[in-house]
Amino acid sequence: MDTTTVPAKTTRLQRGIALYRDHADGIRFERGVWLVPFLSEETTVYEVRLGTRGASCECRDHGYRHVDCLHIHAATIAKAKTRECAGCSGRFRGRDLVEVAPDSLTFFEGDELCRPCARAHDEL
Repeated sequence: MDTTTVPAKTTRLQRGIALYRDHADGIRFERGVWLVPFLSEETTVYEVRLGTRGASCECRDHGYRHVDCLHIHAATIAKAKTRECAGCSGRFRGRDLVEVAPDSLTFFEGDELCRPCARAHDEL
């Protein structure tokens, strides 16, 4: 397993950037929560919530210090680099979405669908 190595004297933001860079494919959005892997062990994930009233993570760093931890920074980057599917509300990279056709009867022109939703609604 590939592990992320970050020098000890780095900020949480720098560590979050490194976590996203090395494990972007392991960061998932499910049921309104970002699942972010532990820095050096991908089998452990932390639930991160990014809301209008702030962010929260279940890791000890955030719980103890009440500051944005590296998991929150990684989830924030993942959110910025993804868009929401108009069908299932999942978050996907832009290249994994299909734009709805102008003659769609179900969605608005310009909406984007993930491939499974696009197939289910005959938008492919």
